Amino acid sequence: MLRGAFRRIALLVVAVVGFTAVASLVLGALDHADLLRALAVGFYAVGAGILICSFVVGVRGPLRPDWGEGKAGELSSPRGGLAGGMLPRAVRRATGEERSDSKRNSIGLFLFGIMLVLIGTGFDPTRRAF
Repeated sequence: MLRGAFRRIALLVVAVVGFTAVASLVLGALDHADLLRALAVGFYAVGAGILICSFVVGVRGPLRPDWGEGKAGELSSPRGGLAGGMLPRAVRRATGEERSDSKRNSIGLFLFGIMLVLIGTGFDPTRRAF
């Protein structure tokens, strides 16, 4: 079970890094920019976006929406109005498992975002480690 989870996470990391590199190189080539700098900026941008997502996931409050037991795609609410699945029926307290899962997801996204920023610094020709 753990091996499968690590394989899926590794596949996700490789896909994000690969897509970021290809998109950055294509956009840099279209702009006639330095390709190393384009790679660095691409990794900086994606890393910053993931760090923002980490913050949003991490600051979720103790309340969660309760969507009810309705069928997926059901358009009418029990009160007769059109809800369309846009608004929750009620609000409930998050369970301990949901809160710890939110913290773990936030930490994982934070580490992934920092990793992408560090990859970007490795490609950046204007920065030097020493």
